[in-house]
Amino acid sequence: MSRTTIDFGIDLGTTNSGIAVLKGVKPEIIKNNSDADITPSAVSYDKKGTVLTGQRAKGRVVEHAKDTFLEFKRRMGTDYVYQFQSSGLARKPEELSAEILKELKGDVQNRLGETIEAAVITVPAAFELHQCDATRKAGQLAGVRESPLLQEPVAAALACGF
Repeated sequence: MSRTTIDFGIDLGTTNSGIAVLKGVKPEIIKNNSDADITPSAVSYDKKGTVLTGQRAKGRVVEHAKDTFLEFKRRMGTDYVYQFQSSGLARKPEELSAEILKELKGDVQNRLGETIEAAVITVPAAFELHQCDATRKAGQLAGVRESPLLQEPVAAALACGF
């Protein structure tokens, strides 16, 4: 199905993330592969360099604390680099955010059979320009060629308007 409008919205959250599609004027949350509405914003790499995201990554945080990171959104737009000890890999916050976006895109592919090329991504109202730029870069890294950003309070107001 080829879309001419941007019907997908992503909440790329600090703790959890989610994706929805607008069907007419009604949003429909797309469940992930665990049949949940939200996906933990967690990324882990095993010693072979295989990436794990969402609940699979969050489940590794205790036993593999030096290979699993949460709340990386707080460092969006900075030069901070996360070091994954077992694999020796290093990733910036936007690269980790891209992994979460890829998982959400995969959920859409599995549930709806659609490949997402464009989606609105919400950002906190307090995000500065460099943080917004990093969020756009995360979208590009995840294969989202067009990702207009919408501040979370604006998104809430629009949702109430519908």
